[in-house]
Amino acid sequence: MTSTKSKIDHVIEQAGAFGKYQWLQLLCLCMGSFLAAFHFLIIVFHSITPKHRCKLPDWGNDTFSPFSEVHNQSIYQWIPVDKDGILDSCKIYTNNNETVECEEHVFDKSVYWGVTLNQQFEMVCGNRWAGTTVKVVYTCGLIAGAFVVGVIGDRIGRRLTIVGCLIVGGAAGIVAAFSVNYYMFAAFRFLVAMSMVGIVLIKNIVILEITGPSRRVHAGTAKSFSWPLGAMFLALLSYYVQDWKWSQLIISITPLLAGFLSIFFLKETPHYLVTKGKHKEAENMFLHMASVNGKTLPENFMDELKEGEEAAVTEKLKSILKAPVLLKRTAISFYLWFVFGLSFYGLSFNVAHFTGSIYINHVIISGVASLPTIPLFFLSHRLGRKLISILSLSVGGAMLIVAAFLNAYVDLSRYSYVTIIVSMIGKIGVATVFTMSYLWCSEFYPSTLRSTLVGLSSLFARIGSVLAPIIVDLNVHVRTIFGPSLGSLIFGITMFIAAILAYFLPETNLKKIPETIADANVFVTENRSRKLSVDENDSEETSKPL
Repeated sequence: MTSTKSKIDHVIEQAGAFGKYQWLQLLCLCMGSFLAAFHFLIIVFHSITPKHRCKLPDWGNDTFSPFSEVHNQSIYQWIPVDKDGILDSCKIYTNNNETVECEEHVFDKSVYWGVTLNQQFEMVCGNRWAGTTVKVVYTCGLIAGAFVVGVIGDRIGRRLTIVGCLIVGGAAGIVAAFSVNYYMFAAFRFLVAMSMVGIVLIKNIVILEITGPSRRVHAGTAKSFSWPLGAMFLALLSYYVQDWKWSQLIISITPLLAGFLSIFFLKETPHYLVTKGKHKEAENMFLHMASVNGKTLPENFMDELKEGEEAAVTEKLKSILKAPVLLKRTAISFYLWFVFGLSFYGLSFNVAHFTGSIYINHVIISGVASLPTIPLFFLSHRLGRKLISILSLSVGGAMLIVAAFLNAYVDLSRYSYVTIIVSMIGKIGVATVFTMSYLWCSEFYPSTLRSTLVGLSSLFARIGSVLAPIIVDLNVHVRTIFGPSLGSLIFGITMFIAAILAYFLPETNLKKIPETIADANVFVTENRSRKLSVDENDSEETSKPL
């Protein structure tokens, strides 16, 4: 007998695997991801710290650049200089000719004319830890959101969760724009982080659950454009709107509006409705999907979908402890996601120190560098998720290890671009699998716990992202021959281990996704093959006697 999971996917194929209905839903979902990229990456521009020095006493109109000869003389009278004649950024002379750290600063407006967050709250010099605290709090919000929102998505549904995340995230972002200190800003950024990571997580689950297996990669490829486009557009926005309050308002109002619009346009997924026993709503959803896609469903298509309702409704997370195959795969998945967060963000922090315009660098690093992952993602439809993941992690890890040894034993001071190119290849490798992991892991997680397990997987990625800056700066505390490339070496080794472990995960390409823990525990196993393609399943259905 065909499992419930096969029946749902079979109905989706009949209603249109990836037609007009899916494109309209995809547009709504990608808009959320496009806007979420703003909040994930805006801190790069909020944290810009222009050149600065202490504010001169008794100069109410003091500016960084001297505006008169008297002003210039006062600057050099009060501000210490080093042996090269460079003004100190943090210290000022007292009346007793002693140097102390000041509390107020003036900033250079020649490059960044706006007011950044670091300027607004004086998060420079001895107060630089405040900027780090803001970033850490945001990362903690990502960790909390990865778990909490995932559970909510399995309880109240995918649609309401995404709508709620858009509205709450947008509202919290607006309040953050009016923060009176960095404590308030960090607190509301925590709520923003919980909401935005929820949008990214649930979006990928919805795309999986509304698309037929034969077109799942096509949908995944299409949605992959939203993040790099959002990252590149953010650089353009930040270039023209350099005041942090205005940019924060702009990126927060848009998801709030998108949330209210999603109430009318975004639909619940048929997988969620069927597994929760909401068969009438599921039937209406299938009929609507078929109508929009120009397809016709048989009259009794819902009859067999009602089987197994009780088990699906009552499954709990702890039940996977009794499913050894699923438990092993989940543990491997958690490690892979940890490596994704560690390596992806760690390499991002490494290249953040490139010389040149921060806006152009951001477009290249966060936008353009993500584009090569899209054809590789699409190629997984032909070669499979497993092979592409293993190759990407292996090649990416090898490049990072090579980069570390090159920096240790070869003088590349005149060829710094070599290290940059090799490191970017490593980043493309981990970014490819990171992008595909939302689809790959979702395909072997059961529908009853898919949102929760993807959320837990993302939680491990966020733990990795917290450790990333520590690994990047590890060379400061641990002296080795690898110097600043010690982080790249560690990232490369962890990616190699991930490539080996990925071999033990199932190939899910063109497979019907499991609905229950029991389905997931025997999904593509040697003792019970689930390797039925869409065409093979269709042949089985059509061969049944009427």
